[in-house]
Amino acid sequence: MAAHSNEVIPPFDFAEALSYRTAERMRLCVDRVRHRLSSDGLWDIFLGLPPVPSDGASEGELQELESGHGVPLPPEYRAFLANWRYLIIGDGLKVWGLGHEGVSIGWPWVSDRHRADARYLVFGDYWAYADGDQLMFDLSEAGGAVFVYLHEHGPLYEPFAPTFSLASWRMVREDRG
Repeated sequence: MAAHSNEVIPPFDFAEALSYRTAERMRLCVDRVRHRLSSDGLWDIFLGLPPVPSDGASEGELQELESGHGVPLPPEYRAFLANWRYLIIGDGLKVWGLGHEGVSIGWPWVSDRHRADARYLVFGDYWAYADGDQLMFDLSEAGGAVFVYLHEHGPLYEPFAPTFSLASWRMVREDRG
């Protein structure tokens, strides 16, 4: 099984993102997605599912998600889901979470199958290199660092961002949509 590497994912400058507080950083990401999809006429292409839901998860829903997985959600991801249940940034760029009106774009799940020596909380699609690549938190890493699983490159597990809000920032800024 592959370990963490730095072979494919290029470095990213988070300086601008770090000038904002976490909550503001996440709101700016969501606003940017909302604006881009609306102005490009793409808001309604997701089969009636809003790419940016208007509501977040309740505390009860978040607790149920955590108890169902047996792990606490990383704090920034939890805060994100409390405001927006999920996020569709573009084709193959998604932050999974909770469903909207009974429909889901994907649910986070705990994996011990990616690597024998690690557990991950898989929480989204990152198809910048191949469909099927995933965003995940390495549950053995403190602080909620985000990694990308690149299944056609080894597989490789590469660092993507130090936190969830920085990963969101990076995905929104790198989106070619």
